[in-house]
Amino acid sequence: MIRKAVVTLSATIKAFFKKLPKWLYYAVPAFLLSLALTLLAKNTADFAQWYSTTIYPFFVGTVGRISSVLPFSLCEILLYAVIILAAVGVVFTVIRFVKGKGKRKKLLMRVLAVVVCFAVSVFMVFTLFCGINYNRFTFSEVSGFTVETYTAQELADLCVYILKNANDAAGKIETDETLTVSLDGKINLDEECKKAMNRLGKRYDSLSGFYPDAKAVIASEGMSYMKILGMYAPFTIEANYNANAPDFAKPFTVCHELSHLKGFMREDEANFIAYLACTGSDNVYLQYAGWVYALIYAANALYSAAGAEIYSELMSYADSKILAELKANSEYWKKYETPVAAVATTVNDTYLKSQGQTDGKKSYGRFVDLMISYEKMQASE
Repeated sequence: MIRKAVVTLSATIKAFFKKLPKWLYYAVPAFLLSLALTLLAKNTADFAQWYSTTIYPFFVGTVGRISSVLPFSLCEILLYAVIILAAVGVVFTVIRFVKGKGKRKKLLMRVLAVVVCFAVSVFMVFTLFCGINYNRFTFSEVSGFTVETYTAQELADLCVYILKNANDAAGKIETDETLTVSLDGKINLDEECKKAMNRLGKRYDSLSGFYPDAKAVIASEGMSYMKILGMYAPFTIEANYNANAPDFAKPFTVCHELSHLKGFMREDEANFIAYLACTGSDNVYLQYAGWVYALIYAANALYSAAGAEIYSELMSYADSKILAELKANSEYWKKYETPVAAVATTVNDTYLKSQGQTDGKKSYGRFVDLMISYEKMQASE
């Protein structure tokens, strides 16, 4: 009796699975695996840390190394290919749907299979190459210093310290007639940034190892319209940057994106790592980028905390090159104050919140918290 019931149940299960579309054999397990890894990482930082330091580096050393060989952004080209294929697919699907009256159900099932399998693949690759890393231990935790609240005086002291170093760096760089930086012919941006990151990696093991080449995006004008300076491409493990953005910002941007390739996905941490890499570089243009970028964030925090008068007093001591750079930077981005930029900012804010950065785009501002805590630690040693 029991044996017969087991045989019947087994036959029923086999019949059920035979009726299922074959693509579900891929889509369901891949989705469940990705979901399980995501939930495990969100609830177990130890797992996320282990994955980020043992499994993820393998992907950087393989996928990242392969894509690094290409002189262009592979992710950008793949994006264009997907858009073109999707457009062609829609046209052909509509034509076949109109003509094939007796085959419409089969056609729609094929379309569903393609869409679901593509979406699941994107989810799985994102999880493996990026998503889990959002839940790892923070850079401050693995580097041995604590982020603490700070006083207005400590913020003011940081601003003075940064401004002094920014002025020193400004005195060593060459600028054009507008007093702004042009990197053309002066440095190999990619090599100098990788060199700076490798140099920092000697101080922090979590930043050591292979760095793929950073890629300038062909559609950099589009990035400007979305107010994007750089982007980590998880699907090809690439660091991409906006080639049209003001030159002074590019070294900081590239180092920021390269830090993501070491598994540090939080934006405040990526900024802080870029700050350490640039200011610790032996290249004066990287030093200038690091100090000026730090000044922008710290001075803005001072403006919010102490008001316009204190901010103006601080900036009155800035080198004329820095003031010209900040003015040119403001004018550049003012051209792109469009609805597209507003939508892109909202999307980025939503994305950051979905990945556990609860204050969204404001998380970039925690960069100041890290700088103050770091400098306090340095002063106490």
